[in-house]
This record gives sequence, C-alpha cells and structure tokens, in this order.
Amino acid sequence: MSKIDLSIITISYNTKQIMRDCLESIVKYTKGINFEIIVVENGSMDGSLKMLHNFSKKRPELILIDAKENLGFGRGNNRGADRAKGEYLLFINSDTLIFNNAIKNALENFKAHPESGVYSCQLLNGDKTHQPSGGHFPTLGRLLAWQFFIDDLPFIGDLIKSIHPHEPGFFFWHQFFLKKDTRVKSGIVENYPDWVTGAFMMVKKNIFEEVGGFDKNIFMYTEEMELCYRIRKLEYKTYYSDTPAIIHLGGASGGSILAITSEIKNMIYFWKKHKQTWQLPLVKFAFFIGSLLRLLIFGIIKGDEKARRAYLQSLGYIL
Repeated sequence: MSKIDLSIITISYNTKQIMRDCLESIVKYTKGINFEIIVVENGSMDGSLKMLHNFSKKRPELILIDAKENLGFGRGNNRGADRAKGEYLLFINSDTLIFNNAIKNALENFKAHPESGVYSCQLLNGDKTHQPSGGHFPTLGRLLAWQFFIDDLPFIGDLIKSIHPHEPGFFFWHQFFLKKDTRVKSGIVENYPDWVTGAFMMVKKNIFEEVGGFDKNIFMYTEEMELCYRIRKLEYKTYYSDTPAIIHLGGASGGSILAITSEIKNMIYFWKKHKQTWQLPLVKFAFFIGSLLRLLIFGIIKGDEKARRAYLQSLGYIL
C-alpha cells in the first residue's frame, strides 16, 4: 500500500447533507496526493451514520469511526487522529467545500515552511467573500481591549494585535450603522498569526502527538487556539496563506449562543491552565463587564434575543 501523505479528519454531527457535500468535494477536487478521510460520527440522529456507511462502500479511502456519542470537537478529532496513518493531519469542518485542488496546494505550502507546526489557508463565505481566520494569543491587555471595545477604536485598534481578526461589520458601531449586505474585503494580513481556525487546520502528526492532541477538557470553541498555544511552546510557528482558498459555510452565520458562552467559559479555562493565577480575577472582571455591556448594547438596545440570552448565560457562568 502506498504511503499516505495526508489524513483528512472531520466530525459528523447531524449534518447529513452538508457532510455529504463536503466529502464529495474532497474526493472530486483532491488530486496528486495519497490521502485518507477519517470521519468520526458523533451520535447523529439525522441518518448521517447510514449515509456514511454507504459512502464508505463506494470510496475505500473513507474510514468511519462510530463514536456512538457526541464527543465534541476536540475529543472527536483526537479519536480520528489516533487512527490516522498520514504524515500530516488536516482537521476540517463538515460545512466546508473544496475546489481547485486546494488540499494538495495547501499541503505543498505547509511543507515549504518547515518552521511551522500548524497551517491554514484562506476561508471564504458561501458567496466567496473573505472570512476571518485566526488571531493572536490572549494576553491581559488584549482581553481588556476586546471586552471594553478598545480594539474597535479607529487608529488605536489598528495598533493592537487582537485575539480575534477584525473585519468590516465586526466593530460594535457597525452593527448599528452598516447595511446587512456589507461585504468583507480583508482579513489576516500577516503570514504568521498566533492561531488559526479549526475549520481548516493542518498539523504535522508528530507534533500533534507530542503535545497530546486537543485538550479533552474543551468540548467546543477555543480548542484550536489552545492547541496552537502549546505547539508554539515547542517553538513552531503557525503559518497562514491567502492561497489556496476553501469555502466555509458556517462562518457566514455569526456566533451562536453556544459559541458565545463556550468561548467565555473556555477562555477562563485557558487562563487557569496557562497564565499566572493573579490575572484570573481581572479576567473574570473583564468578561463580566464585557458581557454586561454587550447585553445592554446588543440584547436590550438593539433587541437581539440571541445576544440577550447568550450574555445572560455568560454572566451567570462568570458569577
């Protein structure tokens, strides 16, 4: 059997049609490399398991792991990585679409930068406008700038390396004054951000194993940032390139209640694990005031019910 260059790992959870579309795009538009696809089925109730069984009969490169329960993003991907035979791992969301042999081109980009332990390419929304991907590691200053809207300020915001990338429509006043059809025009402008999104994240398998994979205590959200943080401790960089590109459908819809609350919860966990303990009260204070402000601005003044529920839940967790 030929050596496998790349193990493509994805999680299936109640996304039957989206998962099928993703797999078909991978098979159709990935040429010139030996790859395997490992799908971890996280206990879906929508017929995904049967679809994947049928798909694997036609495509022998697909390896199906039936987890029988929802392991979350990190634990699910760890399960897939345990079965992987490739020298490189590609963690990819089920709501992505591949075109123009992007995976092969991405792998070649990654191999050309041996100083890097993690790589990602450009993500596009469904209409092929640019989608933000990654950012910088949390520090107390960056967290305060994020929660108090300091990194939203003109000119000042440009000087701050934000935890999250900024796009038109990100700044809080844009949510009042920009039209809904505003198009994203720019994203990461540097080739070495601190972390990149898990929607399309390529990692050298030996490095992934050395750091112990994704943190099993993080069910979903911030797990990719935390992984990149541990990989950076081994003195490997995170590399990003704007070519090739793939489509990530989910990123265009904005944050869910689960995303908002989980990010705050997991960011506090990140601080407990990696930062000095004296900073933790300040971190919780920043998230408390930040959540209160967002509850007032988005949940009450703007009348966004999702924001109202999310930040009320966040305040309850912080307290």
